[in-house]
Amino acid sequence: MPSQGPTVIGVAVFFAVLTFVVLSLRLFTRIYVFGQVRLDDYLIIVAACLSWSFIAVTIVAVQNGLGRHIDTITAPEMETYLLVVWLSSMFYLACLGFIKSSVLVYYTHLENRMLTRLAYIMLGVISCQAGSFVLVAAFQCGPIHKAWDPTVPGKCVNIDVFYLANAALNITTDLITYMLPMNVILRLHIPNRQKAGILVILCFGLFTCIASIIRITYIPIMLTSPDSTYVISGAMYWSAIETNIGILTASMPSFKAILTHFLPDTLSQSSYVQGSESPSQMDHKSSDDGDEREGNNPHGEEQGYEHGSSQREIQIDGAFEIEGHQMTMELPRIDELHVQLPKTLDSSPIE
Repeated sequence: MPSQGPTVIGVAVFFAVLTFVVLSLRLFTRIYVFGQVRLDDYLIIVAACLSWSFIAVTIVAVQNGLGRHIDTITAPEMETYLLVVWLSSMFYLACLGFIKSSVLVYYTHLENRMLTRLAYIMLGVISCQAGSFVLVAAFQCGPIHKAWDPTVPGKCVNIDVFYLANAALNITTDLITYMLPMNVILRLHIPNRQKAGILVILCFGLFTCIASIIRITYIPIMLTSPDSTYVISGAMYWSAIETNIGILTASMPSFKAILTHFLPDTLSQSSYVQGSESPSQMDHKSSDDGDEREGNNPHGEEQGYEHGSSQREIQIDGAFEIEGHQMTMELPRIDELHVQLPKTLDSSPIE
């Protein structure tokens, strides 16, 4: 059968370029649209660098036998191949840890106390998991260089159990990480259409889990086949797919912000907090509110909200942005549109 090396390189290079474009757009958004780079951005930058490092050593592995049948590989090629595969495992494991850490830090900006607490707990779990797995991968053999030179006397951990345990735990933490904010988002006081958009972004993260599940199916074959250099191909390019889809998912909220900033007319649409009235109804309601505010209440009663009321009246003109959620709600551009918002969204007076 022909070498699978070209397929591995093709997939790896494609996702390396995709990640570069995605990361560039994300940083452009953070710097030029929002004017600041946050911790979650720095974490995803580290994740991208680790992903590119994984892809680089994968290409070197292909040049030294990955994707070819083992009986066609020379002894020097095999030693180099084993060395770069050893390196790739550390880059892969660390990359996954930084991707999930970036997503969890992003959750802390949503300003929900319970979600923030859960995110910090998961950050601790992810840090311990990724750190311990990287250390096990690095020191799986004693002495260390026995990992790429089997002729050296020494001992190694049961790598079969390690790979399977790592894959299973990664899938579990992926599911928890991407499902964590679902309940909070469903309770947000934003239109259902925007809720659906955020949920789609989070569900896109489940593709990372799918890629990880597909990758795990290659591991038993890779660990038991006598032709390991050939059968490892699938696991390697699915590892590249998994890490880079994770980076793409973590960066998706930036795309809406940059499109809204540069194409406001294209993306502009009437959005309203209650999500149950049409713009014309809101127009009518705002004029009624104006009459009531000026004492023209048809029922002859003065309207207002007492101190401590759960709702209050605010004046909005133009775009209302919830930056913490990385999204923009374009409200109808009419003079002095009055919308009733839950007080919990903002307890400070609006100038």
